[in-house]
Formats: sequence, structure tokens, C-alpha cells
Amino acid sequence: MKRICCLVLVLICIFMCGCQTQKFDPDSTLPPLTDAEKDTVTTEESNSVYGEIIGKISTDVLVLELDTPRMIDTWGKIVYVVTEHAADWCVGDKVDVNFTVAERPHDKKQYVRIIADELHPLLLAAKPILYFYPESEIICSAKITLNGELTCTYPEHSEEGWCDFTAYPDGTIVFPDGKEYYALYWEGVQKNEWDFSKGWCVRGEDTAEFLEWALAEQGLSAREANEFIVYWLPLMQNNVYNVISFQTTAYTDNAVLEITPTPDSLLRVFMAYYASDIEVYIEPQEFEEFERYGFTVVEWGGSQATKH
Repeated sequence: MKRICCLVLVLICIFMCGCQTQKFDPDSTLPPLTDAEKDTVTTEESNSVYGEIIGKISTDVLVLELDTPRMIDTWGKIVYVVTEHAADWCVGDKVDVNFTVAERPHDKKQYVRIIADELHPLLLAAKPILYFYPESEIICSAKITLNGELTCTYPEHSEEGWCDFTAYPDGTIVFPDGKEYYALYWEGVQKNEWDFSKGWCVRGEDTAEFLEWALAEQGLSAREANEFIVYWLPLMQNNVYNVISFQTTAYTDNAVLEITPTPDSLLRVFMAYYASDIEVYIEPQEFEEFERYGFTVVEWGGSQATKH
């Protein structure tokens, strides 16, 4: 029995080692591609991929794990990013890479290389949801035009957006197929930068109390604020500090919302924050007063920012 157990353990170890060899090796080198090994593609317009930096091979080569769905099937999950600005980025950063040249080895064991023209921080717009409160039953349509890419929507956001749904005064939304929702949901990645010129630095343990105050000041109802806090508090309360800024045009100009018919009052609350181990001074932010009247639409969402 002991021999059998030992044999099983050995086989498990061999299997685990075999699995680990499939992962990126941060100590590996980047051998040059020969002309026979690469197929260089140049386009007149810049291409773009995005994902998370998982390692560095040298002073000018990053290793990127792609989040770009259309690239994964043809390129694989991992690519090399050649850039003279590699030192400006850290493992764990999420980036958007613009490029015009990609080197694709014929040997599929080698990773695709892209020659970066520019790198930008990739910003996740997490769980923006839209509530509709008409004075009486109306037919509505809504569309998000994002400076980036929508990654998840519910119900599905087509190229035309969410079309011809019925909104009721109690907030219920019913689509033409008869399915009922309490809000519209979307998520996406954006290529703009958040504005931290004003805001607050809040202790993690004080985050819930702060959000209760800040969301009420901006005009969210108790239920809307509760749903916001339930989503974000687990991500923030254990940080030493949270540096928080509620976005205005940095968000709305890059996530354009079109609604038909046009609401009488529209509130878009979007929080950007980053965790900090030290207290950060930031000029306090002021809120504009919001009044609900007529056909009202409310949106809330947020993003965890990367701070360099």
C-alpha cells in the first residue's frame, strides 16, 4: 500500500511539474526571430490589444496575458510586448497596447510579439447599472458608446443598444420578449484616464460610512446606495486607505449614454479609487445638487484605478 501511495504522489508531482512548464517563465530569454520564422504584418491603422502584465523578460519586453477575445483564438493567451517604456509598468498592471507591427512565429511554441507604439492604463468600468423611473409607462431605448470595449451586458446590448423596452414608474423594465428586469447592466474596459485632482482619502474601516454620506449627497436613493455599497465595500474595506474621486466628464465623455425619449433628469454616479498604504492629501471634492423630476434615469458604477 505504501509503495502504491508513493507511486501516486510521484505521478502527481510529475503532472504538476508538467503543468507548470506551460506557464510563463519570468527568467526565460527572448531569442530573436529569423526572417523564416516570422510573418510581419503592418497596417495603415493602429491595432489595439489589452490585458494584464504578468512578467518582464528584459528591460524592453513585457509579457501580456490577453483579455482581448478576438485575439485569443488566433494568437493564444500570452503575447510579448516590445517597448522602450517597459520600466514604467509593473506586474499586475492592466494596459491597452496600440501597435502597427505584429510578429507571428510559424512555430506555435513561440509567443506572438507586438511592437508597441503606445501603452495606456486599462480602466475597468465595473457594474454600471441603469435604473429607469418614468412618470407613466413608456417605451424606451438606450445605448452606451464606450471609448473602449463593452465586455459584458445584461440583457444583451446590441450594436443599436437596448431597444424598445417598456419602463414602468416602479422601475420595472420589460423587453419585447417579455423578460423583466429591475435595471440594465453593462461592464467594459476604457482607454481614458481617471481624474484624481479632487476627492478624499478614506481609511478602509471608514469606507462604508463615507460611501453612505457621499452617495446620498449626490442623489442616490437608499436602495440604489445600498446596492452600490454591497458591491464595492468588500473590495475596499480591508485597504489601509482608499483614495476616492467621483468622476464627471472623465467618465461621461468616454461612456456616452443616449436615451430615447430624453430623460427630464439624469444622474450618473461613477467612483474611481485606488488603495494606498499611506495617507494621501487630496483637495476635497464638491457635488452638484441633483433634483429628481419627471422621467428620471439613474446610473451608478465604479473602477479600481492603477496609480503609478
